[in-house]
Amino acid sequence: MNKKNLELITKLRHELHKHPELSCQETWTKAHLMEFLKEHTKLEIKDMGAWFYAVYRCGKEGAKVLGFRADFDALPIGETCQVSYVSETAGQGHKCGHDGHSSMLAGLALELDQNGADCDVILIFQHGEEIGAGGLECSQVIEKEHMEQVYAFHNLTGYPEGSVDLYYGACQPASVGFTILFEGKTSHASQPQNGKNPAVAIAEIILYMNELLKEEHKGIVLATLVHTEIGTKNFGISAGSGEVSMTLRAFYGEEMDELQKKLCERAEELAEREGLTVRFEETDRFPDTVNDEKCLDLVKSCAEKLGKQVVVMSDPFYASEDFGYYLKKCPGAMIYLGNGEAYAALHTTEYDFNDHLLEAGVDLDLEIIREASKAPSVR
Repeated sequence: MNKKNLELITKLRHELHKHPELSCQETWTKAHLMEFLKEHTKLEIKDMGAWFYAVYRCGKEGAKVLGFRADFDALPIGETCQVSYVSETAGQGHKCGHDGHSSMLAGLALELDQNGADCDVILIFQHGEEIGAGGLECSQVIEKEHMEQVYAFHNLTGYPEGSVDLYYGACQPASVGFTILFEGKTSHASQPQNGKNPAVAIAEIILYMNELLKEEHKGIVLATLVHTEIGTKNFGISAGSGEVSMTLRAFYGEEMDELQKKLCERAEELAEREGLTVRFEETDRFPDTVNDEKCLDLVKSCAEKLGKQVVVMSDPFYASEDFGYYLKKCPGAMIYLGNGEAYAALHTTEYDFNDHLLEAGVDLDLEIIREASKAPSVR
């Protein structure tokens, strides 16, 4: 990519890093990105409220329409990085690299504006990825703009720096934060028979959760206990309420849904047996992210043409990603770029996006656009 453009997006990345904003609170981030594109390009900007997208039109009748998506929210994690652009917001930081993802997409906008392309290109700047909220909303642009393919990048520690890392099939799992809340009746601790204590129901649902994981599944299925609470630490009171929270995760969304359904049914049985009421809460729901094989083949070919090291991953990435909503509407791929084998892990205080990936990502985007414009449709 053009070196001046690289300087611009590196500076942009550092500015974003200094001003992290949590999911669905990214007002400054969104405004700053929009202002950058308005100042440095002539692309059409579509303000969609919490998010926006930019449009490059090649002006050719019947041209393909490709989409590229980047997220821009941060995490409630402070940082220990010794950098000049350290986060100015205590307890918040770009600890997943979304500042880099969005700066990379801004770099693609610069290159398209200056050099053109043989496709129409939709550049999606998305909010709320970390809680699974943004992808469902933003993926609606696929139908609106008649996209034929859609791509996204994520940086990934544990792989060679600058490598293009690809996983065929379900590359990231569906997941949901799931809580079961039992309500009974308190009593004096010396007379538990006069109350309705949920402790046994909670103990049994935890054991049942582990039994469900032993069943045969099509893909990897996980249930991770994250919190449980029964009553209060008062030794004169038998608990009258309690809850248990878990993260459910599966590489095939239907298997996660089935796991959740069985837990609900068992909780209702236990509540009836123990004389309790039960209700359920969920948060941070993500779909499964399943790559299209032909799109991955295209990415692999483009990366090899650029002389990039390509790693076909033997294992998927276990973190969830709401890019799966896009891939349910349109063929595409989640592409990983290696941070380095020993680079700081994502979601840690010492992590900072690797600036060396900015140019690599933009160059690969441009090559994908060039090759996709010549290739038959993957639909």
